[in-house]
Amino acid sequence: MSTVSTVSDDLLLLDSLEDFQKYAAMLSANARRHLDILSHTLDPLVYECPETVDALSALARRHKLARVRILVQDTLPLIERGHALVRLAQRLPSKIELRKQHGELENTDMAFVLADSEQVLYKHDDRLYRGFVNFKAPAELRSLREAFVRAWEYAQPDPQLQQLHL
Repeated sequence: MSTVSTVSDDLLLLDSLEDFQKYAAMLSANARRHLDILSHTLDPLVYECPETVDALSALARRHKLARVRILVQDTLPLIERGHALVRLAQRLPSKIELRKQHGELENTDMAFVLADSEQVLYKHDDRLYRGFVNFKAPAELRSLREAFVRAWEYAQPDPQLQQLHL
C-alpha cells in the first residue's frame, strides 16, 4: 500500500505489485508526449495490465510528436512468451520503440518510468516491488533521463522482436 512521504505530498512510497500496476498505468495515462521505460524484463505483471497498454496506445496516437521508448536488459522472456507492449510497438513502430540494452548503467538493479518532464516511477530493484512515485520530480527525472539516454544510444533493436512484414 502506498504511503505519502513526509518530505512531499507529491512523493508516495510504494511497496506492492498493486502500487506499481496502478502508478505505471497512471503515469502512462498522464504523459502528454514522452514516456521512457527502463526494465530488466518488462515485468508482465506491471506492464501488461490492460490499463497501461491502453494508456500507452492512446499516448502514441494522441500527438504527432508523441514518443515511447522502452529499454530492456533481457529480451528472452519477451521472445519466449510474447508481451502486449512488444505487440503494440510492432503495430506503432514510429511511435513506440523497444531496444535491448548493451552496456551497464551505474545501478544495474533499478527500473523506472519517466513521464514528460517531472513524473517518475522508480523501483530500487526491478525484482522487488519497492520504490516510489513522484509527480513533481524534475531534478530526479533529469538525472534518470540522462542515464537512460546514454544507455539508449548504445542499445539496439532486437531482431527477434521485430515484426516480419510479408
